[in-house]
Amino acid sequence: MEDTRTIRMLRLLMMLSGSKLYLMRELQSRFGMSARNLSRDLALIENAGFLLERANGYRLQSGIKANRNLKNLLHFSEEEISILYQTLSHIEGDSPVKERLVRKMNAFYDLKALEQLRQSDDLTKVQLIRNSIDQGKQVRLIKYRSSNSNRIEDRTVEAFGFLPDYRAVWCYDVKSDSCKQFKIARMQSVELSPSAWRYEDKHREPFTDVFRVSAMKPFTTVELLLTLKAYNLLIEEYPLSVSCIKSETEAYRVKLPVANYNGIGRFVLGLMEEVEIIKPVGFKKHIHKKIENFLKQGQILAVGWGNFVGEGAGGGG
Repeated sequence: MEDTRTIRMLRLLMMLSGSKLYLMRELQSRFGMSARNLSRDLALIENAGFLLERANGYRLQSGIKANRNLKNLLHFSEEEISILYQTLSHIEGDSPVKERLVRKMNAFYDLKALEQLRQSDDLTKVQLIRNSIDQGKQVRLIKYRSSNSNRIEDRTVEAFGFLPDYRAVWCYDVKSDSCKQFKIARMQSVELSPSAWRYEDKHREPFTDVFRVSAMKPFTTVELLLTLKAYNLLIEEYPLSVSCIKSETEAYRVKLPVANYNGIGRFVLGLMEEVEIIKPVGFKKHIHKKIENFLKQGQILAVGWGNFVGEGAGGGG
């Protein structure tokens, strides 16, 4: 009975009650529906008295009393859900009531992601960040390990939305005056600041591709042909790609909008014998350049090692 419209509408309301703006294609992928039918559901939500933001995606408008009440009624924190899930897990045996409760919780929350968080100290970080969002406070990410700057430093940010798997959080970075993703695992710890948000008007979620790389808008669309092995790895590691794949006779054709070539490039380079690049030409050149640079580095290392071995042989004589 989970496919009834009532349950679907509740799930939709739950998704839209958070801080994330959902694009129509994201909602279509989540619910397996056409844009036309989803538009009808969104109109029904508005007719019921809820106010929707529509400019850069869909979510319930913040600050509206009816919307706030809904969020308070339905929303559990990650810590609360984790406690409920653990409690259910410790109930011995199977029963229709237990199965029904787990199924209903799964309808609204990613229990698998939360269970993974519970097994590390990431759940504490997530809860502190969630508190900062609820209270409209800035947070300090202590000793954040940035791959982009190759530095470890404290960052003062305004967090405003989690990614669906809780691996990262959208933040306005005060220092760089821009919105970025920050990986939960790269934070040593999190401190709640007494300072209130100052830049809420700049909180914007950029486009994020299935490889979790972000940009203000899609850079281009990459088309690939995948073997079964590549297809399996893609959907297992990047499940949001499922809606972009079509099965053909002996392959899988995928068309993916990407923020840049880095994320999809790493995927292709790891499976070069399992992937055929159809287009664009720019992505083919990107892969060729990466391979050339790798081979050049190998040649330099080979020459250096050869010189080292030659010197060693001479000294031994």
